[in-house]
Parts: sequence; C-alpha cells; structure tokens
Amino acid sequence: MKEYLPYYLGRAAISAMFAVLVDIAGAPWWGAGIAGIVIFGLFVWAVHSGRYVVHPEHGVTALRSDEYTRAIRDRATRYGFVAVTLALGVVAIYYGLIASAAVPVPVVGGILFLGWAVYYITDVWSRRA
Repeated sequence: MKEYLPYYLGRAAISAMFAVLVDIAGAPWWGAGIAGIVIFGLFVWAVHSGRYVVHPEHGVTALRSDEYTRAIRDRATRYGFVAVTLALGVVAIYYGLIASAAVPVPVVGGILFLGWAVYYITDVWSRRA
C-alpha cells in the first residue's frame, strides 16, 4: 500500500476535482460525493485489475500497458468494430430496401450496445488465462 501512495494521492485529487465539477454542474452535494467515490474506486480497481502493468517507482503515473494488454485491447476493439459494422449493414439493408422507413433511435442504441458488449466480452474472455 505504501508503495502506491503517490498514485493514490494523485488519483484522490483527480476524483475530488471531478466531484467538484459534478457539483458545479448542478448535482446535489451528496451525488457529487458519490460520483467522486465511484471514480476513486475505479482508480483503485485499475491497480488490481490485471489490465495494466504497475510500476510503483513511477509514482503518480504508476500504470502502464504492455504489449500483451495492447494486443488484447486491439483484438477486442477490432471485434467490436466488426460487430457494429455488420449490424449497421443489416439495418441499412432492412430499413433501406425492405421496410423503406427511418431507422428508429432505439435500433441505433442497440447497435452501439452490441459493439460495447462484444468489446467487453472479448476483452474479459481474452484475459481469463
């Protein structure tokens, strides 16, 4: 814990600044506090998630990505992009040729969710080893 102290202090400052911005944006003070705590929790999770290589000697910038994590991220991004592209093609053919109607907004949202889901499922599946 002591070796990560500069990282945690830096991330606590960033989380506090985020909470202040949320408060300035009009959220209630307790909502801004919860948002700051959630952001800090994500920073703490990042150290222990296995997504990054941790170098405590770098202080505030202790997290790095190595070749392995970049390869996983690139593969997951590629699969997510292909899923979105194929889904957009199917929707364009259906609503352009068959239904001859405007594409509903929930369909576009569903396509974006599909890409997000494919990305994270591929990412988690690739890191399971």
